[in-house]
Amino acid sequence: MNGMLLAAGFGERMEPLSTVVPKPALEVLGRPLLASALLNLSAAGCARVVVNLHRHPERVAAAARAAHQGALSFSWEPELLGSAGGVSAARPLLGDGPVLVGNADIWGELDLRPLLGAGDAGTAVLALLPHPDPARWSSVVLGHDRCVDAFLAPGAAHSGERFLFTGFQLLGAKVVASLPEPPATMAQAWEALRRRGALKGVVTPGSWREAGTPAAYQALVVGLLSHDRWIHPQAAVAPDARVVRSAVGAGCRLAAGSAVYECVLTAGAIVGSGCELRSCVVAGPVTLTGAGAVAETVFLPEGRFPLRSITAAPPPTAPTPASRAEP
Repeated sequence: MNGMLLAAGFGERMEPLSTVVPKPALEVLGRPLLASALLNLSAAGCARVVVNLHRHPERVAAAARAAHQGALSFSWEPELLGSAGGVSAARPLLGDGPVLVGNADIWGELDLRPLLGAGDAGTAVLALLPHPDPARWSSVVLGHDRCVDAFLAPGAAHSGERFLFTGFQLLGAKVVASLPEPPATMAQAWEALRRRGALKGVVTPGSWREAGTPAAYQALVVGLLSHDRWIHPQAAVAPDARVVRSAVGAGCRLAAGSAVYECVLTAGAIVGSGCELRSCVVAGPVTLTGAGAVAETVFLPEGRFPLRSITAAPPPTAPTPASRAEP
């Protein structure tokens, strides 16, 4: 069985942070965000993983290589093909068997093995969890024989049990072969399967967190801290700098007299003396001087942005590699 990691999105919800660092490559305590999904795919038995690429392709490919010890292939999308279209375009790399598909913007430890025996060549099986917050994320409703009855929008009324789609699914060999030609969304493929009872769901044990926005990314990293702070060996922190419930990534520096509380510093960010940051993300190359006391802000080379209410500008067109089959 092979796996596929969907990493070709623009990362609009992560803007403007994803302009500086592509979302799948964002640093999470020394590892790229996509490392978690790759680990889950490997643990489920994927012999090879295909990663699709679009924006910042070289950086996402480098992050995948750094995070994965097994066989990797890359599927370049000059134009976005959609979630189902990305899988169908990668069929020559995926082979003729079933494919375990995962999203690159989640973090968790999920046991995906229950999916392997829950379907057949003509079904798709979604990895689900008991829903933690139906008002925040859409819901999956299961019916007879674990078939998906419906998808509910966030906050939709429903009296029965709801489940959260984790971003992982097992596509049977016939499903992969019959996926629509790109561009196509997975929702289109799911609806066709659901109508004939071939879309199923299985509750999988484990933990799950999403990292789709700057605020979610900051909360993820801070929430993963097992100690009061995490400092990369290649970071430099002055002896009297205060680092409280914060992560300081590779190449970052904190000057004497600076203080960070529940912050994430990454990509070579520098915080100068006199800066006091709370619940902030600083992504370099950027140097903060004279910032004073600031809370819930994203600092980038382009400027500062509110952490929780960023309005993203339209992202630029993805560059096309000069000539290559893969990065």
